[in-house]
Amino acid sequence: MKRLKRFLSLVLCVAIFLTSNVVLSVKASDEITHIGTVKEITPYLNVRKEPTTNSNNYAGKLYTGDTVHIYGEAVNGWYKIAYQTGIGYVSAQYIINVREIPKYDFDADFETNLTKQNFPESYKVLLRELHAKYPNWVFMADHLTMTFKEAVDAESKVGKSLIQNTSSTKESWKSMAKDAYEWDTGKYVAYDSGSWITAERDVVEYYMEPRNFINENNIFMFLDQTYNATIQNVEGLNSILKGTFMEGEFPEETHATYADVIMEAAQKTGVSPYVLAASIIIEQGSNGTGRSISGEVPGYEGYYNYFNVRAYRSGKYEAVEYGLLYAMGSGSLGRPWDTRAKSILGGAEHYATGYVKRGQDTLYYKKFNVITPSYYINQYMTNVQGAYLETSKLKNAYKSVNTDAALVFSIPVYKSTSDTNTTALPTSTGANNYYITALKVDDVAVEGFDIYKNEYEFILENKVDKVNIEATVPKGATVEGAGEVAIKEGHNEITLTVTAASGKKANYYLDIFRQEGPAEPEPIPEPTVEGKYNMSTFVSGITVGTDVETFITNFNVKNGTAKVFGKDGAEKTAGVIATGDSVAVYDLENAEKMKFGIVIYGDTNGDGKISIIDLAQVQKHLLEISMFADYSRSAADVNRDGKISILDLARVQKHLLEITQIEQ
Repeated sequence: MKRLKRFLSLVLCVAIFLTSNVVLSVKASDEITHIGTVKEITPYLNVRKEPTTNSNNYAGKLYTGDTVHIYGEAVNGWYKIAYQTGIGYVSAQYIINVREIPKYDFDADFETNLTKQNFPESYKVLLRELHAKYPNWVFMADHLTMTFKEAVDAESKVGKSLIQNTSSTKESWKSMAKDAYEWDTGKYVAYDSGSWITAERDVVEYYMEPRNFINENNIFMFLDQTYNATIQNVEGLNSILKGTFMEGEFPEETHATYADVIMEAAQKTGVSPYVLAASIIIEQGSNGTGRSISGEVPGYEGYYNYFNVRAYRSGKYEAVEYGLLYAMGSGSLGRPWDTRAKSILGGAEHYATGYVKRGQDTLYYKKFNVITPSYYINQYMTNVQGAYLETSKLKNAYKSVNTDAALVFSIPVYKSTSDTNTTALPTSTGANNYYITALKVDDVAVEGFDIYKNEYEFILENKVDKVNIEATVPKGATVEGAGEVAIKEGHNEITLTVTAASGKKANYYLDIFRQEGPAEPEPIPEPTVEGKYNMSTFVSGITVGTDVETFITNFNVKNGTAKVFGKDGAEKTAGVIATGDSVAVYDLENAEKMKFGIVIYGDTNGDGKISIIDLAQVQKHLLEISMFADYSRSAADVNRDGKISILDLARVQKHLLEITQIEQ
C-alpha cells in the first residue's frame, strides 16, 4: 500500500515500438505501424541488411518468441523491422500474430515519469505501447537488491521451481541436474505427489524475466492485488468463474453462490476477489477435481483446503494429506476448515497475511519472492508457470472494467539490468542430457570422476606426449574434443563439449600438466590396507582371541608392512590382539605412514577377552565410580550408538551367559 500511495499521483506510461532486443529513441518521425512475433524456429531467424537471401550481409539474429516491430506492410515477402540501433529485414513467413499497434503521440510527462523511476530503456519501449492504449494505467518500478542472474540461480535450485511431468511437456524443459534426475532408473525426481519435477534453468529464466510479460496479455502478472471496490465487482468475478466448477450455486446453505463467498473473503481480507478466484482455479482445476476440496480423502473426510495451504509433501504425508492435516487444526483462520466456506474465508486470510500484506502483492511476487526478505522463500507455489497461468484469468476479469480505470502495476527491475533480453523458452523435444557419464584417459577410468564435476587435473611424466581421451555420453548426446590429443610440456587445457539432445551445451575441462625435463624416478607407492577389518579412527571387526600373526595376515597391507604395538608402546609380536593395542603401517622404505588404535568390543580392560571383569567395569562406569577413557570407552559401546548405557551392560551380560554373542 505504501507503493500505491506513493505513486498514485504519477503520470501514466506510453506505447512501445520496439522489442527488448531493440534500443531506439522514440521520435515523432518513426513509422513503425505493426508488431509481430517470431514463430517457432530452430535455431534462429537471420536478420539481414537487405531484403534478399542472396547476400550473406547479416544484421543479427532473432529467436522463437521474440517480438518484432515492423515498418508498414510486407514487400515481396520481407518485413522491414527495427533492430538494435538501426533497421533490418526478415522473411515474412517466419513472423506470426502481426497486428497494428496503437499510434503513440509523444507524451513528455509520461516520458519524464519513466525516467524519474529509472525504468531501463528496454522497459520503456514496452510500456509505451500499453500507455497508448490504456493512458490511465500506472506503472511503478520496483528496483530489486539482487541481479537477475542471482535471482534465477536461487529459483533454479532443485525442487524450487517445478513443471508438470506429462507426455506433452518437452524434455528440454526438464532439468537433469544433480538430485533432479536418477541416472540409474532413467526417471526424473518427483515432487508434490509425484507429478511435478524440477524445471530446467532456461525455463525458470524465461518466466522470471519481467520484460517477457510487459504486454497487454500478461501485464496483469504485476497488478496490485489489494481489494478495490471501484474496479473489482461481481460481474468481473463471474467472468473468471464462468465455465468452472464455481459457476452457479454454492453447495452449502451459508451462501447462494461461490461469487458471494469470494466477495466476502475479499472484503474481509483486503485481497482482490479476482486473485482469490484465480488462485483457487489454479490449485483445484477448472472442474474442481482437486482432492483437497473433495471432502472424501480417507482419514480427512469433511475437511477442505481450497487454496492448498501447506499442501506439500512432508515426511510420511503426501501433499494433499499434509494440507488437509493443516485444515483439521484449530486456532487461527477459522480452523478447523470443516466447511467449504470456512476453507475459502480462512485460506483467503492466510493468503492476505502471508503474502499480500507483507509485500508479495502481485502474482509475480507470489511465485518469485524477490521483494521481501528473506528472499526466495514463503512462495505460494512451486509451479514455475503459476503466475503466468493465473494472469489470463485476471485479465478476463478486467474485461468488464472501464479501460479508463487507474490500475496500478508494480514491475520488478533487477539490479544492473541490461537493455537486451535474450531469454527464450527451449523449443527442442530432446532431453537436457549434457553430461559425460564415464571418462577414461589412456583406457584408465579417471579417479574421482563425478558426472556433475566438470574440472579434472592430471600430472603426466615428461615422456608422455599424447593421450587418448574416451568420454561416454547419454543416448542422443554428442561430445567434441575427445580422442587422441597431443600433449606439450607444461600446462595443457583440454575442453570436452557435450551437446545434449536438446541442443544445449556443457563443457568439461581437463587440466593436464606434463612435467618438463627428464622423466622423474618412479615414486614410492603409498601403502594401502586391503584387509577384512573395519577401518575408521580405529580398527575393529577382529574376532576375540585373534593372535598377532593372524591379525597381520588379515590386515593385508599392500606396498608396505604392518606392526602391532601393545598398550605400553612396545612392539607386540605374539599373543592375542586386545583393546588398546595399535597397528602402524609402513611404506616400502619402512617410513611410518599411518597408525590406528584397536578395539575389541566388550574387552574393556584390554586383556583380549570378554570376562566378568569387563562387565564389572561397565557397571562402575554407569555408576560413575570409575570412567572409561580412550579406546576402552569405544570397546564398552558394544551396540555402537555413541554412548555407554544399560543396553551395553545387558549385551555384555548376555555374551557371558552365552545367550547372544557380541558382534565385532
